[in-house]
Amino acid sequence: MRIACVHVPQFALQSLTRIDPSLRGAAVAVVGAGHDPAAGVRPSLALHSPVVLACSRAAWALGVRLGMTASAARFVSPDLRVVAADAQLERETVRAIADALLGVSAVVDTGGRVAASGAHLAMYCEVPSKTRGMTFGDRLLALLDTFGIAARIGIADDRFTAWVAAAHSGSEVAGGARHGTGSPREDRGVVSVPRGGSAAFLAPRPLSLLAITPEVQHMLEALGVRTLGEFAALPAPSVSRPLEADYQALARGDSGNRLRPYAPDAPIREELVVGSAGSLFGGAAAVAALAERVRLRLLGRARGAARLEVTMSGDGGPRVVPVAAGRTASSHDDLARLIAPLVSEQPGAIGKLGVVVVGEALAGVASGAEDDTAGPPIDALSAALSSAGTAMLPFAPLGHLAPLAAGRGQPWQLSAPETLRAEGRDAHRRTRRAKQRRTVTLSQSQLFGNLDG
Repeated sequence: MRIACVHVPQFALQSLTRIDPSLRGAAVAVVGAGHDPAAGVRPSLALHSPVVLACSRAAWALGVRLGMTASAARFVSPDLRVVAADAQLERETVRAIADALLGVSAVVDTGGRVAASGAHLAMYCEVPSKTRGMTFGDRLLALLDTFGIAARIGIADDRFTAWVAAAHSGSEVAGGARHGTGSPREDRGVVSVPRGGSAAFLAPRPLSLLAITPEVQHMLEALGVRTLGEFAALPAPSVSRPLEADYQALARGDSGNRLRPYAPDAPIREELVVGSAGSLFGGAAAVAALAERVRLRLLGRARGAARLEVTMSGDGGPRVVPVAAGRTASSHDDLARLIAPLVSEQPGAIGKLGVVVVGEALAGVASGAEDDTAGPPIDALSAALSSAGTAMLPFAPLGHLAPLAAGRGQPWQLSAPETLRAEGRDAHRRTRRAKQRRTVTLSQSQLFGNLDG
């Protein structure tokens, strides 16, 4: 099985620009609450103030850097736009990408945030059999472009190599791989590592890609070990270690290809800031863009829309209009016909347009009916439980959306299942033969440490 890694740089910023096109190309800094200091680090008041979580290239050119306080970022330039991070919007963006990927891949893993500050997002999906990696990567880029997301795609035999190919290849030239054009920070591109070529691809990469402590890394560099290939060639340690701590296996490209299946767990929500009639998403263009995004998400869920709620926000405040589809709406034209009349009837200018699918129906249920009416609608949670099966029970589909604090794992690793809840037992008297049982909590250690990248 081949793994595709979808690396979304500056995820907090792209979550905002996908619904507000006016932010694209501008000098924008996304700020949010700072993280608590790691163990052994002296606490600082600056760490508890709003800090920059993501920034655009224009803001980077002005001197804005990740981790900078919001006050310092505003002092850089008066042209800088400082916006607050939206955690709910980021969660919905992950769901939107995952729903869309389900339309082209059988298994999707929501992954998690990468880099020490959690600035980027890495997701994974299974490459269909008998499909060329480059063809599948181009298909993913076109799909994400519909949602206003720029990403880099890495395809390999294992998760770690796919993540390195997507996040750290840039526009370098590697054997058997085609890269996106432009600078090493190009936001779009596909890197396909040949089958069986993970070790050769990782060999020249720097040792810093592994979550080895700085002290150990400096010691290895002093001994002449600076790349993953040189580290993988070292003799195996004499002391046995658990499998998750085998960094040499990572350097050899043996990180595995297991994915945590994603299943929809919330209704479909899409919204878009509507500009003037001549702007990118003004007038009918906004309706067409929303209809296409909802269609792709319904396609990934294998569902149709039975009921909608259309929200139109303007000078008079938000107005919510429930819409009954009459029949299962799953095509772009059907969805656009349901939304467009409401927009044209809305008095005044519309600042934001939103669509929520509050009722879903199985795709194709009504196709054989004489009156062409949909079957009984089902909610999104019921659809998730019916399609997920027992394999989804130990996992939280969106458990890695919050930015990772220091010392936590990375999304290319296999996350430990949730802590098992011990069954409650009735207390009883202590006797000479039996003592009161204690509740034991089992947990699995993390696979790898934190990684800056």
